[in-house]
Amino acid sequence: MPIYDYECKNCGAEVSDVFQKVTEPELTKCHVCNQDALYRVVTGGIHSFMAGSNTVGSIADKNTKANKNKINEMEAMKKELTPKKKAPWYQKHASKTNQEINKMTPSQQKRYIMEGK
Repeated sequence: MPIYDYECKNCGAEVSDVFQKVTEPELTKCHVCNQDALYRVVTGGIHSFMAGSNTVGSIADKNTKANKNKINEMEAMKKELTPKKKAPWYQKHASKTNQEINKMTPSQQKRYIMEGK
């Protein structure tokens, strides 16, 4: 049997952890202000997933699907407008691995560092 929470539209009173069958009618009478203003609050749990419900997540998913092209276009524009970082001077000519550099003679290492050859 699912557990429901209720909240009053008039006074804001909360009724928590009400055990009810899915087929039972919702509670409507507030125990604080005695008005028919209670409504069921959708909370987590296995029983909160209902077909056609408008939760924040489902609305976000619908909007993402509908505006997929706009979103991709905006992300591409952000990438174009973001300046690329320049590589440091010592990485411009780095074509050899550390193992290859260690095998060089000191004069070859100096030439590689200074000229990149």
